[in-house]
Amino acid sequence: MMPRLILSLLFAVLSLAASAQPEGTPKFQLRAIYHNPLAPFAELYVPGAGDLQPLNLSLEGISEPQEVSLAKGILRLYSSAEIDPENPLANLAAQGTVPAGATRIIIVLFPSPADSKPPYRMMILPDDVKSFPKGESRVLNATGLKLAMKAGEHSLQLAPGKVVSVPQVKSVNDLNRAPTAFYQQGEQKNDWNLFAERPMQFAETCRNIILIYQMPNVALPQLRTLVDTDLR
Repeated sequence: MMPRLILSLLFAVLSLAASAQPEGTPKFQLRAIYHNPLAPFAELYVPGAGDLQPLNLSLEGISEPQEVSLAKGILRLYSSAEIDPENPLANLAAQGTVPAGATRIIIVLFPSPADSKPPYRMMILPDDVKSFPKGESRVLNATGLKLAMKAGEHSLQLAPGKVVSVPQVKSVNDLNRAPTAFYQQGEQKNDWNLFAERPMQFAETCRNIILIYQMPNVALPQLRTLVDTDLR
């Protein structure tokens, strides 16, 4: 009888512990890209296991993964480690909606326009190889401009503020490179002006993340390309 009683008590304790976990705070893995050429360093915090924890950031590429949590599908970043209970969003730095069912994501942080709140804009990419397969690319048009690109055999329009999927480019040379060009729509609908052109590598073993952004007092959009080889 004693072993059964002990097992029953243990099961009850585990059930109570499970029920005590806050609802709507699933945990998932997060990697981050911080992009701000004018202020390359940032100290940000993300909800972790009960408390805010420093957000992993890398100066050059994509950060190491960390386990974080979110409430009701919303990921929030903060500019300090403490939250004012009377004004919980006072130090909100960025927020975004995580796709339902996601267990791994990459967030890309851009500075918001001057005097805008929150101070950073967040764009979200799925980080699983089913949603973002090896060999493919993702283009983030963080501008308010209508853009387009041609990569090998693919021609795609890049809507303002959107993430665009680029299928695997197969028209590559022996070094897995293909000519890649980027265009900005002119005053006429079919008027496209080239603003960047370069050979890019499209390998089957990695993924490309292409950021298109604008700099103050610079007329043409700018490009930044990151190669992701961490495909766990």
